[in-house]
Amino acid sequence: MFSQTTEYAIRALIEIATRPEGEQVLAGELAESLNIPQHYLSKLLQQLVRTRVLKSVRGRNGGFSLSRPAAKVCLREVVEPFEDLKKFEDCILGQKVCSDAGACPLHEFWKNVRERYLEELDSKTLQDLSTYQLRRLDSMKAGLLKRVGSVPGKVSMRAKATRAKPAKAKATRDKRKP
Repeated sequence: MFSQTTEYAIRALIEIATRPEGEQVLAGELAESLNIPQHYLSKLLQQLVRTRVLKSVRGRNGGFSLSRPAAKVCLREVVEPFEDLKKFEDCILGQKVCSDAGACPLHEFWKNVRERYLEELDSKTLQDLSTYQLRRLDSMKAGLLKRVGSVPGKVSMRAKATRAKPAKAKATRDKRKP
């Protein structure tokens, strides 16, 4: 249903959305963690900057981050720069005139599919997608997690686990003190 470019954009934005809010992520880091060609990814990230889904900062501490909270970015904003959503207005059978008044045999079916698809693009947010992804990864057993490959959220899961280890060790030390 989505082009490869759109798929890459969605995966990259889910990865960014799983990071702490405002954290800058380098295109190279995203490309490596998601197994996406860096040059290709850089171009689509710049397109998302132009459409104000992302913001970019140049320089030493630069990178890409969401331009607003993930809960405020709907999936349509991610898809629209890369997909021609107007094609869903055309007749699925290619008839020049296809409307409620002069419908093709699949008109009602396609109308319902099209409306549902566009409603989902408008209602799903990056927060919804990133929360789902993190929950999914968190519930996976270690062996399966290794096999899923380069998916959004894995870097965030590792970082979260690394941050949790020192806190857990400190709590264990504190319990041992008399």
